[in-house]
Amino acid sequence: MNTLTKTLIITFLLLSIAGFSQSVGGVTSGGASYCSGNNSGFVTLTGSNGSVLFWQTSINAGATWTNVSNTTTSQSYLNLTQTTHYRVVVKDGAFPEDTSTISVITIYTPSNGGILTGGGTFCDTASGILTLSGYVGNVTNWLFSTNGGVSWISIANSTTSLNYINITQNTLYMAVVQNEPSCPKDSSTIASVLIDQNTIPGILTQNDTVCAFINEDSLTLSGNLGNVIDWQFSTNNGSTWNNIGNTDNTYIYSNLITTTWYRSLVKNGVCFTDTTDTVIITVNTPNSVNAGNDVSIVQFEITTLNGTGVGSVSWYPTTGLSSPNSLTTSAAPNQTTTYYITLTDSNSCQSIDSVIVTVDIPVPNAISPNGDGINDFFVIDGIERFNANTIEIFNRYGNIVFSKSPYNNSFNGKSGSGGELPDGIYYYLLNFGVGYEPQTGYILIKR
Repeated sequence: MNTLTKTLIITFLLLSIAGFSQSVGGVTSGGASYCSGNNSGFVTLTGSNGSVLFWQTSINAGATWTNVSNTTTSQSYLNLTQTTHYRVVVKDGAFPEDTSTISVITIYTPSNGGILTGGGTFCDTASGILTLSGYVGNVTNWLFSTNGGVSWISIANSTTSLNYINITQNTLYMAVVQNEPSCPKDSSTIASVLIDQNTIPGILTQNDTVCAFINEDSLTLSGNLGNVIDWQFSTNNGSTWNNIGNTDNTYIYSNLITTTWYRSLVKNGVCFTDTTDTVIITVNTPNSVNAGNDVSIVQFEITTLNGTGVGSVSWYPTTGLSSPNSLTTSAAPNQTTTYYITLTDSNSCQSIDSVIVTVDIPVPNAISPNGDGINDFFVIDGIERFNANTIEIFNRYGNIVFSKSPYNNSFNGKSGSGGELPDGIYYYLLNFGVGYEPQTGYILIKR
């Protein structure tokens, strides 16, 4: 027996006599499992022999340890974010140190519901697959809602995909994920399966017959399910169609000159575009009418207006006409007049033409006021019919030498003051009254 061994034996005998015994690390308890960031508790030491020198923690499964300055038999923890191992180092007197058993506080990552892909908008019915990705934990079940998320119904499916078949109403889906029982469940993003009803094009009102050039009415779409994409028209019985660029439920047409077909294009959501039945606006071209050639007459002369065409006749104005409802009528206007003839055919379509009857009022241009009773006065036939007439007579210098209102054929070569005017050329301005064109001319005085 060497000296060192003898020394140790003597030391242990002396420690035993002094009341010391071998160090015992003991047993720790209080291991638990939590979700990250929301936890607290204690790890407790029992069955040890000796004094607690310190506690130790490890966050790498015991590969390395960190001392904690705690000499009590319990160690607290709060809001751990990663799995942590705990143990105690114990020493009794001069005996070697001993370590306790290890207690583990297991920390799990919080549940993450992840992201759902799939779904979308469909026409009438929908079938497809939803896929979950980016989640943390295990899928416990799926949920669906047909009332916009007000209430949810569970689907017994713990996989990361869900098939939906023949869905006919708007439906929301989400997956429920839990990472270990200690972590609260989390739901995924919501996937929507939206259903658009089949397009219903509706009804257009209504076929009509109109006259060319002068027409206007509205077409109305009703009973449609979906939005109006455009209106179209065809002037070749539907062989080709042209877009109008109108997205309203009403379209107003006007001044059509040929028979035209109309229809509306309607589309509901993602469903196919559908077209309405065709509305036909039949356009009748009025029979042509001709009022004849313009004509000139002398006042009180009678002329004949010869209109041509097929249909009911109406002349306007009727002043001076003998037969205002006949194609041929005598006309004796007192002044220049434009007559309009309106022809109404069997379809109630009208056409109009006009003719001008120019009325010349004869005015003499010479008098010989020598008292022989022949051509002594400036006489205008029928002047008495124009009660509001006026006349002014000027010499060649533009000076008024005679005026009268109303004029009564009394000018006999004398001035307004009664003196005889020299022979020569004079000029007159004759106004017949409101609505008549003034006339001008000259008068030769030759005695």
